[in-house]
Amino acid sequence: MKLIRISGFLKLFRKLIKIKPAKKSNHPPRPPSPPPPLSSSFESLPEDIVLTCLALISTSYYPKLSLVSTSFRRLVRSDKLYKVRRQLKTEEECFYLCLKSRTNPTDPCLIWYSLWIKPDNQTLNQCMTDEDKSTGNLLVPVQSSYRTNIPNVRSVRVGSEIYTIHCRNFPPSSAMWVKNELTGERREAPRMMMARREPALMCVLDGKIYVMGGCRADESTHWGEVFDVETQTWEPLPDPGPEVRFSSNKFLAGADGNIYVKNKKKIFVYLVDENKWDVKQSSSERLQHGERLVKGCVIKDVKYAYARKICWWKDKMSDEWRIVKDLNGLDAYFINDAEVGTYGGKLVIFWDSPASSRPYKTKKIWCAVILLDRSLHGEVEGQIEWVDTVATVPMSYSLVKCETFWV
Repeated sequence: MKLIRISGFLKLFRKLIKIKPAKKSNHPPRPPSPPPPLSSSFESLPEDIVLTCLALISTSYYPKLSLVSTSFRRLVRSDKLYKVRRQLKTEEECFYLCLKSRTNPTDPCLIWYSLWIKPDNQTLNQCMTDEDKSTGNLLVPVQSSYRTNIPNVRSVRVGSEIYTIHCRNFPPSSAMWVKNELTGERREAPRMMMARREPALMCVLDGKIYVMGGCRADESTHWGEVFDVETQTWEPLPDPGPEVRFSSNKFLAGADGNIYVKNKKKIFVYLVDENKWDVKQSSSERLQHGERLVKGCVIKDVKYAYARKICWWKDKMSDEWRIVKDLNGLDAYFINDAEVGTYGGKLVIFWDSPASSRPYKTKKIWCAVILLDRSLHGEVEGQIEWVDTVATVPMSYSLVKCETFWV
């Protein structure tokens, strides 16, 4: 029925913009009136029709569409559009990298980039350093008019399902969504006990999803909670204390059977078996081998991280970190600090390096995409698909995080 309505409106729209020929007259012909602007004519359609049309367009066009008019900007940034995309099953996987400008330390500015990969990019068996070997892949700045539409999401993977919470500031949300990667179906999971916003933290450990923060720091009862995927129920966690709740926490991760919360000064650990909190050690102290790698990403129940010029992996059945085999080439690059993510089932690593010429006012953002394969012997083997510089940014920019989600 909706398709018939769309077809009817499009026919009407064509009639509206069709210019009729001028009648014969002894007077000089008047110049024909210009057709009505496309945007205003399109916006005259009912909102549900416009949303359906927009939902059928790739999200890569949304930043430009948001510049057409204020009405388009409102629709592109609305939750209604993404609900229609879920209904029509037109969601796409998007990958974003967030950088932070340190020009004003008291008020850091977040800058978002989307990863654009050149279509039909061929697999490369070696790292590329020469200009003529550029892949053409880029980090594209997200325009300011579209920036607020980037879902501030937290996602974890449990089996073939991806659990996602949207950390909206206004209003906070308690909703959690689940997407099945095998069937493409999306459903709403039981809601959290506490509505949360940025900067909520999320991780998974042993089939349970842990969510902390994103609420008032004086909220001690439900500051943290855990979701049991098997029973589909939420339970509150013990109060970690004001030192954790009132601090600026960096990240939350599960490792060695426990949950770690790290801020600028200390590392706090939630002892799952004992159901209590403890302070592990200060952040400045050298961490043990396994605990240095708590920040990473999960691909098919295997956790990956990058540290000391080595790519590591660990499955849920073992607490031992192992080296990804046959991954040669990345050690040629100076990688001090890296952000690791997943896109299309592949491992993505970002890092930065100063410009090659003085004065060092800019630096390059590098990206490596790695194909992964679990061998019959239980080892994980890697192959570099491509490595290249994808952006040049001011020296004041630093890596913050990378996010992958379906919209």
